[in-house]
Amino acid sequence: MTPLAWKFVWTMAASWVLGVLWIVAFYLNPTLPVLDELGNWNLMVGFVLLVAGAGFGAAALVATMVAGARRRGRF
Repeated sequence: MTPLAWKFVWTMAASWVLGVLWIVAFYLNPTLPVLDELGNWNLMVGFVLLVAGAGFGAAALVATMVAGARRRGRF
């Protein structure tokens, strides 16, 4: 994988971990200062982070495929 693809992979992993932690924190203690103000929108924040992680994963896949095509002289 290219260095750019690895950056996408690390960002993907961080986004997934943050999304899951956000949702878990909301379920465990919804009275925390920021979580209390957002209410049930906390679920949306968590799921947006999860979906963003999937987008970063797709970007890593595309970056790897383009780099492979360039190595083979097809692009």
